[in-house]
Amino acid sequence: MSGWRIRPQMDEIDLEASYGGNPTVFSIRLHYGVEFTKFPGRKYIKGQQNFVDLIDGDLFSVHDIDDMMEELGCVEEGKVMYYHFKQPLGDLDFGLFVLGSDQDVNHLRSYVASHKLIDVYIEFWRTNLHTYAMSPNPSKLILKRLLNPLLVLEGCVLNGSTQPQLNPLF
Repeated sequence: MSGWRIRPQMDEIDLEASYGGNPTVFSIRLHYGVEFTKFPGRKYIKGQQNFVDLIDGDLFSVHDIDDMMEELGCVEEGKVMYYHFKQPLGDLDFGLFVLGSDQDVNHLRSYVASHKLIDVYIEFWRTNLHTYAMSPNPSKLILKRLLNPLLVLEGCVLNGSTQPQLNPLF
């Protein structure tokens, strides 16, 4: 655990005054318990929220969110949870990003120096968003096993043709 704490519901604090001198410390507003409405005008309604304070961005990982959810009593055997964070000043239609890997955490950290409160949204069991496992677009990606390992696939369009061009490696 990296020193964070879940804030009692009625406590309010001035994050800028509390964290002002430390560019890596921040808070999360956890939204959990319901799923997102459909695009456009996406909303996250009827869920619960809790604030988690004193998060050190240098030590923070996705596993901390796992621990936060466990402390809130939301973890069950086999329950799948999908984490997303909202870009500060962004909206739920275009400002949501996956929060599932170290690279995603680094993306979140890039906002912490100038934004001390980050909104994190959690979906249970399944996700309705296209932020997970959608890159590259699977409808446009075709994987083929090559019979000759010394050949390389060099593109999908050549002179208006959709046939790939195979070129030897050597």
